[in-house]
Amino acid sequence: MRSMIDTVLEAWRVTVIAVAASPSDFLGRDKEKKVFRRFRSEIERKNPSFSLSGPDFQTKFGCWSIDLVCSAGSSRIAIEGKFKTIRDGAVPDNRKAAFFDLFKLEQYVASGDYKAGLFLWLTDEPAYRSQASGDSADFSTHEGRTYSGGTLLSATRARNKMPLSLELKGNYSFMWVPISNGSSWYSLVLLIQPYSDIQPVSASR
Repeated sequence: MRSMIDTVLEAWRVTVIAVAASPSDFLGRDKEKKVFRRFRSEIERKNPSFSLSGPDFQTKFGCWSIDLVCSAGSSRIAIEGKFKTIRDGAVPDNRKAAFFDLFKLEQYVASGDYKAGLFLWLTDEPAYRSQASGDSADFSTHEGRTYSGGTLLSATRARNKMPLSLELKGNYSFMWVPISNGSSWYSLVLLIQPYSDIQPVSASR
């Protein structure tokens, strides 16, 4: 399992470098799918024996669709991701959506269908690395934030059909990694495993 995760994270590292080098190639209404298509191709290149589902034809989990599933034998990893640019706006809603992705990943892993989950985020919007205020204050993704499992996260509204208040089971540390020295692009990687605290994993490893 660890070797599969390492391979997937190495593919993510290569992907974010490519996106940061030529972001215009990944813009448009389906920009996250464009990034994940590149991500999938990098995983396939690194290990052709892996079986992959998504981003275009996604595996369902109840009413949710998983961005990418990576399988090797009976071991499966569920992956959810965000690609947000400085021109997108909607920062408060996107913070909440990120926590909802974490909530879904916890459900995938808790079901026993997945050995682990990965949450991946690439952005050049500095607001995500700064302390949030207003309606998304509880959902802040600022650099160095530590979320303790069982803490209720409250807001008056959300763009998607997510529970409010929201409660996660795991512990999360938000450690943003610059794609390169001086880059405006940053990546966040969080690993979800059953029966253990969630620890940050560097995208640059």
